[in-house]
Amino acid sequence: MKKSLNVGEVAELLGVTKTTLRNWDKAGKLVPQRNTVNGYREYSIEDVKPILEESGVQYLPFDSTEYTSGNDDLDIKKIRSLIKRMSAAFRNSSGGGLMERFEEITKLIYTKIYDEKHNDINSSVFFNESNRSYDKINGLYKSAISNYKNLLLNGRGQLSNDKTAVEEIARVLSEYNLSKAKADIKGVAYEELIRNTFEKSENQQFFTPRSVVEFMIDLISPNDFSKTICDPACGSGGFLIDALKYGVDSKNLFGIEIDKRMAWVAQMNLQIHEGENAVVKYLEGDGALGFGKEVEADLPKNGFDCIVTNPPFGSDFTNKVSLSKYELGKGRANRRRGVLFLERCIHWLKPKTGLLAIIIDDSILNGSANEDVRKLISELCEIQAVISLPESTFKPYASVETSILLLKRKSKRNQKSSNDVFYSKADKVGRKPNGDPLFKRGTNGKLILDNDLEGILKDFNAFKSGNKEFISKHSFICHKTRFQKNLVSSNRIDYLFHHPSRDNAEKLLSQSVFPIRKLKDLVIRRNDSLVPNLIDPLSIWRYVGLANIEANTGVYDVMEVFGNQVKSSVGLFKKGELVFSKLRPELRKVFVSVDEEDAYVSSECFVFQNPNPEILNIEYLAFLLRSDLVYGQIVFQISGTGRPRININAIQNINVPLPPISVQNEIVESHKKAHKAYLTHINKSILELEKASEVLRNAELRAKEAICQNLS
Repeated sequence: MKKSLNVGEVAELLGVTKTTLRNWDKAGKLVPQRNTVNGYREYSIEDVKPILEESGVQYLPFDSTEYTSGNDDLDIKKIRSLIKRMSAAFRNSSGGGLMERFEEITKLIYTKIYDEKHNDINSSVFFNESNRSYDKINGLYKSAISNYKNLLLNGRGQLSNDKTAVEEIARVLSEYNLSKAKADIKGVAYEELIRNTFEKSENQQFFTPRSVVEFMIDLISPNDFSKTICDPACGSGGFLIDALKYGVDSKNLFGIEIDKRMAWVAQMNLQIHEGENAVVKYLEGDGALGFGKEVEADLPKNGFDCIVTNPPFGSDFTNKVSLSKYELGKGRANRRRGVLFLERCIHWLKPKTGLLAIIIDDSILNGSANEDVRKLISELCEIQAVISLPESTFKPYASVETSILLLKRKSKRNQKSSNDVFYSKADKVGRKPNGDPLFKRGTNGKLILDNDLEGILKDFNAFKSGNKEFISKHSFICHKTRFQKNLVSSNRIDYLFHHPSRDNAEKLLSQSVFPIRKLKDLVIRRNDSLVPNLIDPLSIWRYVGLANIEANTGVYDVMEVFGNQVKSSVGLFKKGELVFSKLRPELRKVFVSVDEEDAYVSSECFVFQNPNPEILNIEYLAFLLRSDLVYGQIVFQISGTGRPRININAIQNINVPLPPISVQNEIVESHKKAHKAYLTHINKSILELEKASEVLRNAELRAKEAICQNLS
């Protein structure tokens, strides 16, 4: 078992430079020892662990295994750590770019798995140090690829000439049994090597998180051995590899890739995962969006049973000849690649039965520029499911609102749809914005991936089994009549537009025994705006930013800031006036000012005055504006991705039930009591947490005392 790490391995692991390590050495933060043979600096694993944990890393790379062991399976955490060590070996030798490292690591992983399958312990090139020479490793690689012409794309017939790095990686790999890996090794390698760079090719390639890959394959459940499955933008082959777990015959797997290196990687990756007969086509030029003979040559003539893909959607396609052959491209100088991939995939599906699971950016679901896309979708397909993904899904490579769209090809165009639609929204997919895994504490006290997709899949399977009435934490069903009615009113298919709170609000308003008034008839909008930095940059201003307004509660804090700290416009508000945040209205940031002094609020807020206190209690109105009754009226009018907003027209046309002022006062008092009880429970929780911390501190103190007494 490995007991120590060299300088390069520690620098790679901690994400710091070698110079930083030297500074830590001088400061006593992380002190190395000297290797007794070569005198190089080394770091104890036990010394490195605490620094890793301080930085929030929840996985450690120090579990090694004997060559013959089947117990220490490689999970995604260990694979990521292994990739770091392998990358460091190349970087510390001859260097090279990230993708060059990725290519060589791919070759060596493939060679190691071949060694495990074809050689015993005695003849192993990797396990036996006496066999671990560059020439023998390179020879083994050539044997491994000898039966697969597809693996020789672009002359990749031998290993890198960096003999030092190859032999070092072989030593690192000797500690692991890759055949026992629980995850897609190549996919993890690709993500790990590109996760700290924002460089992408013009085709907008980036990694699809493993949790999303697994979810989308489970969504289509390709459990028929004969089903044909395609990914027309296959990258490293993750979707196709995951389909193998359903027993799909690998000869029915098809991948298309516009990048020669990634096509080679996908083919090799499929070989590793028992997908020897899968077809991966490298198509230069327009790739899967082109119309050359080569595109159709190896594809089934009657279409695919399933297409699962995460196509590039952040760049424009400009080939006018090809554009003219798309319904969504005719007469245009350009069109987003994601739009064209969607049309292409639909036409590649088998009529009546073909399923498409595709990741799209949310502008396709609700953007005014994509109404023709939604029209084409509804004419050609049944919309079966829409699953909204969090903005962090593809960070740090891209910051975009996306959804998974599940479509079933109709038997003929414009056939009437008669299906309910499954909707869901994931807040977490097991991934932090920086690309690191996101964990939570499980019921057994162990860390597990914090991933909503598992629960959403259970909801979807319940929906498929016939449960059409449920609404869970994440999911709801839009019944076919309501769905079609919504489409008639506005051609949108996004999660917010069809949210059930809309129905609930309509029902509640229809049952109200009190008169209904429009908000614009009850209040007056204050519109006094200015820019503090321009008016008086050196004076103190009373200011409320969005971060100073608590969600759902009506609590806010006034901050005192210098004028030069507020460079955007702000709005004036006075005591007794109501403030409503138009940005991210789902947070329901609404409050009534109780301060005697005037203050200013972010321009992302509307300010309203109450001209008729004898008929309207402004706190009653604030309570309503934070309620489901109002959210249901505006949820389908929220627009924008990343920073969704509601416009003033939608706000002013909110319907407000207006009971007598005495009833309003009772509601306000009842809410105040509830809020007081809420604060009581919050304070109790804080006190209990403090007590718990005190118990731990006392236990530590007693342990120190016991140690000192024993020493004395």
